[in-house]
Amino acid sequence: MKLTWNAQLSDIHKHFLKVTEEQLNQAEMEAQQEVQQRVRQLADFEQLDLAQLESDERIQAELANSEQNLTLSYLQYQQDRERYSPHYKDIFDFVQGEGLDDTFFEQSVTEGHPFHPMTKTKLGFNSEQVVTFSPEFRQQAQIIPVLCASELVTQIHPTHSTISPEYMEWLDQLQNELSMQNIDISRYEMLFLHEWQLEHFVKQQYPELLQQEQLIPLYQYAISARPLLSFRTLDVPQFNAIVKTAVNVQATSAVRNVSPASIRNGIALSEVVAQIYAKGDYHRSAIQRDLAGAFLNINAEHANKVSYLLRERLPETTQEPQTHHLVCASLITKSFITDQHILIECIERLMERQNLSFETATTQFLEQYTAVILEATYRLLLEEEISLEAHMQNSTIEIQDCLPTKIYVRDFGGVRLFDREVDIDGSTGLIADDFDELLAVFSHSVLYNHLFQLIRVLEQYGYEPSIGYYIIREQLRKYNDRYQPQIDLLQQPTFRIKSLLKMRIYEDGYDYQHTYVNNPLYEKGATTTCNG
Repeated sequence: MKLTWNAQLSDIHKHFLKVTEEQLNQAEMEAQQEVQQRVRQLADFEQLDLAQLESDERIQAELANSEQNLTLSYLQYQQDRERYSPHYKDIFDFVQGEGLDDTFFEQSVTEGHPFHPMTKTKLGFNSEQVVTFSPEFRQQAQIIPVLCASELVTQIHPTHSTISPEYMEWLDQLQNELSMQNIDISRYEMLFLHEWQLEHFVKQQYPELLQQEQLIPLYQYAISARPLLSFRTLDVPQFNAIVKTAVNVQATSAVRNVSPASIRNGIALSEVVAQIYAKGDYHRSAIQRDLAGAFLNINAEHANKVSYLLRERLPETTQEPQTHHLVCASLITKSFITDQHILIECIERLMERQNLSFETATTQFLEQYTAVILEATYRLLLEEEISLEAHMQNSTIEIQDCLPTKIYVRDFGGVRLFDREVDIDGSTGLIADDFDELLAVFSHSVLYNHLFQLIRVLEQYGYEPSIGYYIIREQLRKYNDRYQPQIDLLQQPTFRIKSLLKMRIYEDGYDYQHTYVNNPLYEKGATTTCNG
């Protein structure tokens, strides 16, 4: 990786002005160790031959890129730690003291995915672009409004969707200003493009449309936005909304575009589930709804690359110092104030507030957290046969007075459901044929990639994992007793999860995309008494 670094050292020093060669080498070594440890763990887990991985040039390029970008993330963490840790008690004290909102937590996840070795892969970005467009560096990206000839654009905006007043005010003002410039607005529709995508894809792919002014980038009206955990999804305070943009860069294991099907499905499904929550008294469950979107329709192959999706923003909590909205992935990342996981800082605040021991506070926190997420996911699965992919990157937990009170779920690309009456694009594989498919999404995303990850972190601080599994098991049992599902997860010795490395090696082979893991909730021989 040294040769690559030498070519980009000037870019690194633009952002990390005081970084020394020793600090760079240390961060590089730690990043290499982290990525290679993940490779070894997954290879063992998925029964892969390490030699096969080492001889795969594509895989090695992705891993090297992940190591390089993780190095930058570690440098940022260290810089923040040196600057802020002497002045604040914990990360919540930092957020309040610096006058930040909860978007910060989307930008706090230093290592990204908790165990994917390509966690920081961004093929297509150089180091400067990684720093500019990745959330942990807390920079501003630009969204460019682009006028497109009306016949070239398909708008998806259901009448039931309510766009924010701030967005409508911005649009009205823009239309007035363009009219004064003698631009006939009625001839155009609007697309919102990530600045990188406009420069590196649209200009190369559609020069004639730009030349003929069928596409008109409005650079003078560029909108500043903050990259969220998924870097191409941007918080836009000016709109009081989220804009999900297409960026033709491979991040983790997929190119991050926005397909027309995902726009349609996201809008339809988020509205359906939001209505179920409202009518069914899901008091601790909410959907961060997809509202509208559009795409360039002249080339089906590239429609997903010139597209955007508008999403609801979460309610503000800045006026309520005891309430925070934390993207769930931030809980298992380390705080640069204490060098402890943010989950532990939450629990320590609860200990202090209620004068509790660590074990008692942790049990109370985990019980409430489990109740909140199972209402939003497992109850929905059993009542409505809809299985949400509510892993830690797709979910935001509301913490009020140090305890979880509500969860917001977003992004419907991995949902599975039985209902063929819902108006979605069936070609995307969201319609399931049997209950096992619904359960697989739940066990992979909600159990393995969410609740079990909390337990994994808590165990590092001395919490007995069997207590955590007992909490989850007992709450699942109550739902099972009530709904009598055709498959009882507690009676399954294993369950299926995605094979992250096999999916990169065997991209076309469905058989290679899953691994069966031992189910720690399996009741045969399991401990059924709680030590807490």
